[in-house]
Amino acid sequence: MHAGEQRTADGSPVPHPAACRPAAVAAAGAVHILVPPAGLRPVVPAKTVFVRPPGTAPLGALRLTGLSVAEQPFAVRISSLGMGVVETAAGGLQLGS
Repeated sequence: MHAGEQRTADGSPVPHPAACRPAAVAAAGAVHILVPPAGLRPVVPAKTVFVRPPGTAPLGALRLTGLSVAEQPFAVRISSLGMGVVETAAGGLQLGS
């Protein structure tokens, strides 16, 4: 969200001081809650993602899409039996187990 300031030729949008910052942090928290039960461990410097779901699926079947690891697209599906299947991984991304 940006403040409703007058637009000028050399100006840029001005961030509104209290706009959506707590909500943005709270929205990102959902990813951090779902990643451990899915058994994902990204190692960004090595451009590697380790996929090792637990033997059981405490949350049931789970599908995580739209993720980005080392600026590479990534998606994974965990079955209700706890088996992980990588659905999307860019060529520059290494997968470990």
